Amino acid sequence: MSILNLFFQKIKYRKYMKKNKFIGIFSISKNVRLKNCIIGHYANFADNSSVVHSVIGDYSSIGRYSKITHTEIGKYCAISWDSSINAVSHPYTHLTISSFPYVPKTGNFVTKKIQSHETVIIKNDVWVGTGCVIMPGITIGNGAIIGAGSVVTKDVPDYAIVAGVPAKIIKFRFKDKIIKRLLKLSWWDLDENIIKENIHLWQGEVSEEVINNLELINNKGNKQ
Repeated sequence: MSILNLFFQKIKYRKYMKKNKFIGIFSISKNVRLKNCIIGHYANFADNSSVVHSVIGDYSSIGRYSKITHTEIGKYCAISWDSSINAVSHPYTHLTISSFPYVPKTGNFVTKKIQSHETVIIKNDVWVGTGCVIMPGITIGNGAIIGAGSVVTKDVPDYAIVAGVPAKIIKFRFKDKIIKRLLKLSWWDLDENIIKENIHLWQGEVSEEVINNLELINNKGNKQ
């Protein structure tokens, strides 16, 4: 993107620039709500998504109508549509499940909002399917996949595929040996130009040869 195009992008999205911090280029569709967020390079927000008090990593995308709050999302993540991440829970052991003891606009029983939030951590290269619910305080590991319609109530390990209500581990994407090598590589931290030059490695199934090539690229980069 040219400097001129970047300038026009900032003019177009100036209402978002006041309440958020943007790092590089980004894409925002219609009726998106963003507030108190840090937005990574090439992050993408689909129609009617809402993200507040959160961090969105480089190259990550948020699907239409998804609602996210108090969440840290890593790089190269794909959050599908109609998902809810870190919705505020209602304490069922209290006298009421209503929000009026904590939220002023619910009848003005209190003068300030006193709800607390547990941060959700979604690491890198995570895919969250359509219509998922991720509960407060959950950590989802690198490379994990959350099946459509799942309700995640427990932490999800690296490269696990989970699904169901509540979500349970179905299987892992790769064998343990491959997972350990991928985690050591942390390919999502590679310079984007290196990925572009070797994009074929990301366009097919993971194999021993692919891992070997990635390790060579990573070692070469560390020596420079």
